[in-house]
Amino acid sequence: MRSDAGFTLIEALVAMAVLAVGAIALLGAVERHVRLADGLIDRTAARWAAENRLSELSLGLAPDAGRSSMLGRAWRVVDESRATADPDLLRIDVSVYGPDDRSNADPVARLTGFLDIGGARPGAGR
Repeated sequence: MRSDAGFTLIEALVAMAVLAVGAIALLGAVERHVRLADGLIDRTAARWAAENRLSELSLGLAPDAGRSSMLGRAWRVVDESRATADPDLLRIDVSVYGPDDRSNADPVARLTGFLDIGGARPGAGR
C-alpha cells in the first residue's frame, strides 16, 4: 500500500469545477424563485387595491382619482362602469397598473364587481 495515495491535482480541479457548476445552477434557481415571489407580492397587493376600490365605490365614497396605496407602493387604478340589463345594477371593471406603467400594457390585476345602485350612481350619495 502506498503512503502517498490521494487525489491528484487534476482530480481536485475537476471536483472543484463540478461544484462550481452546481453552485451556479443553484444560484440561478434561487434568483428565479425570488423573482416569482416578488411577482406574487405585486399581484396580491394590486388585487387588494382593486378590492379596496370596489369597496369604496360600493360605500358611495369618492375614491382618490386614479391612485391607491398598498404595501407601501402607489398603484394606478382605473375603474370603468357599465350599465347592465338590470337598471339597478352597475358593472364595475377595475384595472390596477404598476406606479410607473404609463403604457397600454396589461394590468397587474383586474377585478369585476357589480353594484346595487337602486336608481343612484355611485359617489352621488344614497
